[in-house]
Parts: sequence; structure tokens; C-alpha cells
Amino acid sequence: MKFSVNSSLHYDVTGPGTLVCSLSCIQTQGQQVTNESLLTSREVNRTDLWVSLVANHFTKLDITEVGPLRIDYSAEVTTSPEVVEAASLGNSASQKLDADAIPYLFPSRYVPSDRLRYLSSELFGHLNSPYAQAMAVEDWLAEHLTYTPGSSNEYSWALDTYTSGEGVCRDFAHLGIGFCRALTIPARYLTVYAYQLDPPDFHAVFEVYIDGMWYLIDGTRKAPLNGMIRIATGRDAGDAAVATIFGSIIGQEITVATAFLPETPDKTFIPITREDLRRDGMALFLG
Repeated sequence: MKFSVNSSLHYDVTGPGTLVCSLSCIQTQGQQVTNESLLTSREVNRTDLWVSLVANHFTKLDITEVGPLRIDYSAEVTTSPEVVEAASLGNSASQKLDADAIPYLFPSRYVPSDRLRYLSSELFGHLNSPYAQAMAVEDWLAEHLTYTPGSSNEYSWALDTYTSGEGVCRDFAHLGIGFCRALTIPARYLTVYAYQLDPPDFHAVFEVYIDGMWYLIDGTRKAPLNGMIRIATGRDAGDAAVATIFGSIIGQEITVATAFLPETPDKTFIPITREDLRRDGMALFLG
């Protein structure tokens, strides 16, 4: 499937500062990026960086002159999500656990999974496989949390979300990751462009590692699982924030647009939801 993605960040610069943004989609085995462009509304000192375990593409902008600044990103992205039979997944999270998955078992800045062990065991410990536990975690998030814009901020972590019972997509993801890590299931955070997300915005989901593959989870259930385009991956939002500001830079506006590009005129996008996967006994990974 092919998508076009567009995003813009608008800022007011009141003094010298640095902006590290993550707007660029990354190349993976299941995702190819073409016709990519990142432009700024005026000249700044730009450095492109590829960091973390999966080589997220960050752009560092060093800004000295005051005034408005806009960053525009666009790309065409071809994705190849795949589905497998859920019944074929192993019964132990330690099966095929390679070195790259180990960091996603540990507590992190927004995910104090060590403090969720008792609760996770109480809620999900009776289930007999990692995949069944991960699905139960997603159900719990969807049923017990209220999606409430403005209910959290950059300091909110998974325990705040559990206590308040509300949050936005990043909060759903952090709490779900915490539950899974506490159950000894490696889990990692994703920022994505999400086709058919309403209203359009950046979106946060997570993946769980079972039998050598990363399977997609979205507790908000606000967009089709096969309409996700990967931007960045990390232990939590601290590794994959859309923008991190240092200095005198004030955010003003964010715009995001994602469109499906049919390969032929009669080609249409067929959304895949969790309900669809459950009905067919399947699990989905982005690759």
C-alpha cells in the first residue's frame, strides 16, 4: 500500500535555541520511503541524525534569529503489513528473544513497569500465552481509559494514566507497554502517521515482541492497524518525540495529513481493525 504523508510544525522563536524533530519516516524491511522532503521556512543550521536501536531519523535545527519558523515534511511511503495466524504464536515470551528486544523489557522514563508487576499479574497473569495477555492488555486500555485531549502533559507517565483513567494516545501506549513489560513481554513505543485517524494528528501505538516478530497494538482503536506509517520507535515517548525543544522556542501549531495513493484507479483501501483480526484469528505486524 502506498500513502502520502504531510506534516507541518509552526514555532515562534524568541531567542537562540535548538529543535530536534522526528517527522521523517524510517526505512524498514516493510516500509520504503520515496519523494521525501523536509524544508524550513527560513535558513537554519540543520543536521540529520540517525539514532537509537532502530536508527530513527531525527533532524536537529540550531536557530539563532528570532521570528516565526515553519518546518514542512512530505513523503510517499509504501508499507507492507502482514498478518499471521494468532494460534501459531508461541506460549513463552522468552522464545526467540534476541538481544535487540532485551532493552524493551526494562523500565523507562515514562514506563515504570517494575511498579506495575503486581497489578499486571492480577489483571492478566491468568492468561496462558504472551499474545493472549497482549490482547487482554489492549482490551483493558480500550475499556478502562477515556481518550481525553489535554488531560496529560509531557511529564505524565504510565502511573498517572492508570490513576486518572484518561489520557491521549501516548498515555494509552505507555500504560500498555508497562503492563506488557511487567508480564515479561518486550514492548516498544511507536510514533506513526495514521491513515483515517480523526481528527488528523500524529499518533502513538506500541508493539509487542513474540516469537521473533513485533506485533502492533493500539489501545485507542482510533485508526485501522494497516494504515499506520512508522516514524520512530523507542522505549517510550522520550526516545521518539515528534519535537524536543531546547532554548527559546514556543510551539504554535501542528498540522498532519495522510492520504492513500491507489496503485490503480479501482484500488481502494480496505481497513483492518482488531475486530477483523479477531474474527479471522490473525495477528498483524508492520515489518
